[in-house]
Amino acid sequence: MKETIIVVYERPDIYDPIFIEGLPGIGLVGKLAADHLIQELNAKKFAELYSPHFMHQVLVKKDSTVDLMKNEFYYWKSPDDEHRDLIIITGDTQVPPTDSYGHFEVVGKMLDFVEQFGTREIITMGGYQVPELEGEPRVLAAFTDLETKEKYKHLPVIFREDEGGAIVGAAGLLLGIGKLRGMKGACFLGESLGYIVDAKAAKAVLSVVAQALNLEIDMSALDERAKETEEILKKVQEMQRAMFEQQMPQSGHEEEDRGYL
Repeated sequence: MKETIIVVYERPDIYDPIFIEGLPGIGLVGKLAADHLIQELNAKKFAELYSPHFMHQVLVKKDSTVDLMKNEFYYWKSPDDEHRDLIIITGDTQVPPTDSYGHFEVVGKMLDFVEQFGTREIITMGGYQVPELEGEPRVLAAFTDLETKEKYKHLPVIFREDEGGAIVGAAGLLLGIGKLRGMKGACFLGESLGYIVDAKAAKAVLSVVAQALNLEIDMSALDERAKETEEILKKVQEMQRAMFEQQMPQSGHEEEDRGYL
């Protein structure tokens, strides 16, 4: 395999679908959101993307067989005129951060593929790492253009205004390269500490996306995962607090040190 390929299993009869991305990244926020959306909509897999730019390994399954690392395309055909058809991509991995060419090549192949179905709009999902988190995670948003920003201004999001800030990986490049192709889109990022699987941030992002798409999505499974995440967060914070207290000098030692100096 010398370049990225897409293996197609079905050519679905879908019209003007919105392309939704949720690949592994900070806190696995985007992947969790996309996987849950796929499950709740009962979306159907119709293609797989393989790339030599992915990590050079296979994944071992429970039955002892192996699979190449891949991304997967799913489709959902709207049952009525009130909703748009969807193409959703999720997967095992993204291109490593150091392979800039690989990121551009893989994203270009994705867009080549979804353009065949008339895609003109993109929504990407991911995590936004923060040093600390109090209360519910907020969702930050960025857009390809002001018209799309206006379209989604009713959503409960914080508009990203950190000029010069970056959105790395597919979540950013799909919008950037898509914009060059005349596509419009939005990126929704959930605040996350980043070092655990963050179902709480995934729920926040998916809630925004569901509202943008006028979909009712049952979040109960993510709720359970979010509770587990919250317990892990508490334990991590307690460990951090204990380590910090151990590293703080005792008052008696401070006086002793001053006398020595």
